[in-house]
Amino acid sequence: MHAIRSIAASELRKHGVVLAEDRRTAGVHPLDAELSTLALDLGARRVFALRVSGRLGKKIPLSLDELTPETLLPVHSASLTATGLEECDVVTARLVEAVLGGRSAESTAQMTTLTATESKSFAKKPGERFWFVGLPVALYNAGNTPTGFSLGYGYEAESFRISVTGAGYSRGSDGVAYVAMEAAWIPFATEVSPYIGGGLGYMGAGGHGGIGGVIEGGLEAFRLHGVRGLLGVQIAVPFFDTQENSGVNVIAHRGVYPAGFVRLAF
Repeated sequence: MHAIRSIAASELRKHGVVLAEDRRTAGVHPLDAELSTLALDLGARRVFALRVSGRLGKKIPLSLDELTPETLLPVHSASLTATGLEECDVVTARLVEAVLGGRSAESTAQMTTLTATESKSFAKKPGERFWFVGLPVALYNAGNTPTGFSLGYGYEAESFRISVTGAGYSRGSDGVAYVAMEAAWIPFATEVSPYIGGGLGYMGAGGHGGIGGVIEGGLEAFRLHGVRGLLGVQIAVPFFDTQENSGVNVIAHRGVYPAGFVRLAF
């Protein structure tokens, strides 16, 4: 109990909370009038109550409450269950973050801080391989019907993704197709995260072929699950002249090919 209390105190200090240094605050206290009197005597503006249930060595339910000093009524509460002592530090840190931020404990989950109980339902692994199936929609030639498809295979870890993707999309008489090696940075190890990435590969457009680049950004959802969804926009940029010249007619094509997309990763 003392070790868990020390962890909670340390996390509160990390978030800028100044704790009372008084021997009367040590030990276990019931939530009663005597505690309220002590809080008022110390001039405390915030009171935090850490509750530890269960038996040590087994599942340990933990909860943290912020209470009003005068009435000891809860301002915000959060609770999680640790499967053992080794998880108590992670769980306690998440409870402090949740209470100080006025959030639920579940919303503080990250890939590296999932409890064993939470990870069972998500079946989360540090890194996974995925197939990516997508429907790109060209964002030009609005008066025409768009067509498009993409297929990729890649590896995704906590903060990055690398993949090989083949895709093609068109609208009207203007389209692009490519096979590219791509990489993306995913800043948040949470259920939903934005990401930004790009790649290089072989590209065909306007009857010509050559090296081209792809830039994209969007949102990735369901990151704590085995199947994920991606929504975003991309731009394909041929590094060559796409203009068609038959000697008689010159047909101009685009220099960049923007598109929106929806992808499913499994």
